[in-house]
Amino acid sequence: MNTNNVFPQRLFLLTFFLIMYTISFTQKIQNVFTPPDGSFDVKCPGTMDYGIKHVLTDLGEMKTITYLYREETENPDPVYIINFTDYPKGILDADSIVLVEEFFKTSLEGIQTQLKGELIYYADISGLNMPQKIYKIHYNKGQAILKGKLLISKDRFFSVQVFSSLSQSDKPEIDGFLDSFKVNLK
Repeated sequence: MNTNNVFPQRLFLLTFFLIMYTISFTQKIQNVFTPPDGSFDVKCPGTMDYGIKHVLTDLGEMKTITYLYREETENPDPVYIINFTDYPKGILDADSIVLVEEFFKTSLEGIQTQLKGELIYYADISGLNMPQKIYKIHYNKGQAILKGKLLISKDRFFSVQVFSSLSQSDKPEIDGFLDSFKVNLK
């Protein structure tokens, strides 16, 4: 057997399998979801359901809109969620770095407390005039994971989240969902 021909054949096979894996991943998460108001785009494995929650706060009644996708199985895993709330003009001033950071930390602490979880990481990924944070929380005795993104666009606060079991937490669709989230500025 000529060993000079084995390496190119193996390289070809490796490249072929990597291309096929990439194609199968992109086919799983090809759906781009845009809500009726056109406020954002996100790649999601399916169509997201919609709900509204009204909460009375010190600022008055606040409306939180939630979009959710989960597979129609007995135990859907992972679950993809986008929440957003419009705040009164000027409350979420992106130029006030201290105020925005405090808002993000308070929001994250609320999530962490509700889940009784452990914060694994929290990092700034802010873009031009759009403060953003990413985070990861382990909860349910380390058997479940929440990966999320918090961001502010004008007077709207977005929370983009994926809840999953530990065994499903490395699915490429999870990071694809979080990474693909894009606010459509009007």
